[in-house]
Formats: sequence, C-alpha cells, structure tokens
Amino acid sequence: MLRSAVRNHRASLEPASRLIPGGPAGCLLFHGFSGSPLEMVPLAEALAEEGWTVSVARLAGHGTSPDELAGTTWQDWVASGREAYQDLRRRCSHVAVVGLSMGGALGLYLAVTEEPAAVVAINTPIRVRPLLATASRAASRMLPHLPVLFRLSPGGREMRSYLSPYNRIPVGLTSEVDRLLLATREMLPRLRMPLLIVQGRRDWVIPRDSGPRIVALARAAPASLLWLPRSGHVATLDRDRRILYDAVRGFLRGHLQVRESP
Repeated sequence: MLRSAVRNHRASLEPASRLIPGGPAGCLLFHGFSGSPLEMVPLAEALAEEGWTVSVARLAGHGTSPDELAGTTWQDWVASGREAYQDLRRRCSHVAVVGLSMGGALGLYLAVTEEPAAVVAINTPIRVRPLLATASRAASRMLPHLPVLFRLSPGGREMRSYLSPYNRIPVGLTSEVDRLLLATREMLPRLRMPLLIVQGRRDWVIPRDSGPRIVALARAAPASLLWLPRSGHVATLDRDRRILYDAVRGFLRGHLQVRESP
C-alpha cells in the first residue's frame, strides 16, 4: 500500500512523488507550499479506490530540506508540476488535477495550457493576506527561516504522520507564492473545464473570500463551491476529510469517464 511506503520514508525526510497504478483515467495531486506529498496520501488512496491511476507530485524544493526550498521560485514549482502532469498524461487518456492550497493555484494555472478533464482546488488562496505579506518581508530581512513551533492536527492522531516534515520555513518565499497567485488570477477567466472549489470554514490561513472569488473570476467555467464546516487549512487531513474525499470522487466520476472501444 502507498500509505505504508510513505511511512517508511518519513524518517529520512524523503516523501517523494508517488504513483498508484490503475486504469486509463488519472488523477494528479499537488500539495501545498512548504508541505509534501504526505499530506495528499489519504486522498490519493481514496481516489485510487475508484480504479483511477493516481500520481502524487513532489513540487520543486519540497520534501527535501528548507534550504533547498529557499532556492526555488514559483516558476520552478510550475515546471515541476507541468512535468508531473505530462508524465501522467502519457500514461492516461484523461487526467484531472487536484491541489491543496498553493497546489490548487498551481493546478488552476496549468489548466489553461494543459487542459485537464477537471480541476479540484482545496483551500486555495486568491491572494496572500496583506498583513502576512508585509510581516514576511520584514522578517526575511532578519531571519531567512522561521521555526515551526507547533502543528495543528485536528484530524486526529492517525493523521499526524502525514503533516509536513519541515521544522522551519523560508519566509522570503511568501513573495514567490504571491507571484504565483497573481499569475493564477490572470488565468482564471480563460478556464473552460469543470471546477470544484473547496474551502474550510475554519481555514484562517487564506482570505475568507478566496473560494467565491475564484468561482467569480473563472466565470466561463462550470464551477461549484463546497464549504467544509469543521475543516482548517490542511483539509485533506482534517475533520471533514471523508466528506471531502466523497465529494471529490463524486465530482470526478462525471469527468473521468473513459469510453471503451467497440
């Protein structure tokens, strides 16, 4: 199982990209900023139960070390995401993209050129909070990294092993996240594929209007908005995770239909 394989990698901080082989329809999963493929594994397993081929990508600079992450830009994250998409597309006739937080923004950005069958964006920010952006710029002049003092794991003890292994975060990269979000906002009006936008009611990390604004800007795409009443930012591991898994599976069933040859 994928879950046991990932647990074996945690001690060495090597949560690499994963592939669960399945049928001719595929799902590509993107984790969030400073996260790792670990936070997407439970959702990946739920999607694999549908018989789909599921790939969990590792974005550039993630799942290795904070120092390596500090040397990346938003274009590096896009390049690694595009490479993962094209690799899965070579294996599958239909591919949907599912992203958490920054990974959702990346999926929406890539959708314009890669044209997936559908996109699911979970707790994806429409922009970086202005106060956070200002504080990050000020802090980066004095401290290149901020320590992670504690991690919230509302999803229960069984979900803690999937949290990001990083114990410090390069604060200067907030500006790179902001650049990706700006580029994504410019792409949203060009989207035409079905979208499922998911947001947790208890997510205090992203602006409250993120989900509704994404739906409004992607006005040419058939888009729906789902609110998770008990979930915070890492919704894939939070209290409503089973509601999330079922909603994503139900949404993608209608868009990953592969017609059999006569």
